[in-house]
Amino acid sequence: MSILLRGLSLLVGITLAVPALGNCLTANDTKQGVLLTREEPFYSVFYKPDGPGLTEQKLVERNRTLQPVSAVYLHPLLVEKRVSANGTHELKYANAIALDDLPQKKNWQSDTTLFLNGKKSVSGTTSIRFDGLGEETIASCSYKVWAINSRLKLAELPPIIFEQYYSPELRLVLRSVRLGPSDRPISEVRFDRFEVGWGN
Repeated sequence: MSILLRGLSLLVGITLAVPALGNCLTANDTKQGVLLTREEPFYSVFYKPDGPGLTEQKLVERNRTLQPVSAVYLHPLLVEKRVSANGTHELKYANAIALDDLPQKKNWQSDTTLFLNGKKSVSGTTSIRFDGLGEETIASCSYKVWAINSRLKLAELPPIIFEQYYSPELRLVLRSVRLGPSDRPISEVRFDRFEVGWGN
């Protein structure tokens, strides 16, 4: 096990991590928490449901040290808070979170305000658009997904744009592509394997 994965296991308090029964991940498995891993370059993140949303815990390498980063999502497609060594970033949304019917409504939008360490910083808009249906594969298992375009535009800052592939059954984003202002891919996270885990 790599040092990063060992550190992540300690971070999230996993007492058991095993492949899902039947080899493919199910909605029932995700209720127990799921560790998703990309092999190259190595990246691993632990998700656990929290009401309609979820929590995220991972370790990132900065200056040759592993630093914990945690996040809270109001919905698997919508982050609310991220906590790292750099402080707390929190997004407040003016509109009700209504994303489960995106295939019917096609779009969701809300005025958004960023708070840095509890202090109001800048405001702008969050837009989430449904672009169609597709499939994603992890460890030879295929899952039906929604193709989602997510855009956060705050004040004069460049937009933060992601193309996400979200499994409504698992309530997890299975692939994420960061896009530049001209919608060109900058980076991508696509997972190779999963483990079902229980956290303390």
